[in-house]
Amino acid sequence: MTQIDPKKINPVEINKSIDPAKVAEVAATLKRKPIVSSACIGCGACVAISGDVFTINDDGYSIVLDIADYEGKDVDDSIAACPVNAISWSK
Repeated sequence: MTQIDPKKINPVEINKSIDPAKVAEVAATLKRKPIVSSACIGCGACVAISGDVFTINDDGYSIVLDIADYEGKDVDDSIAACPVNAISWSK
C-alpha cells in the first residue's frame, strides 16, 4: 500500500476538484420534504406506510408532519401507494 505524506497534501488542490453545484444538489436532496396536494382524498395509505411522516388532519386529509429528516422514512412507498398521486417531493 502506498503511503501518503500529509505534508505534501495541498488542500487548495483538493478543493478545486469539488464541484460546488454538485454539493448544492446533494444538500438539497438531503433537505427535501414531501408535500401533499389538494388532490388528497384522505384514504390514509400514506399514514399506514409512513406514520411518522404523515397524519390525517381534522378535515380528513393527509398532512406532512414537521420532522428534521424525511429520508429513510418510506416516503417513496407512500408516494407510490397514493391512489390519486397527491404526494410528491418538494423541489
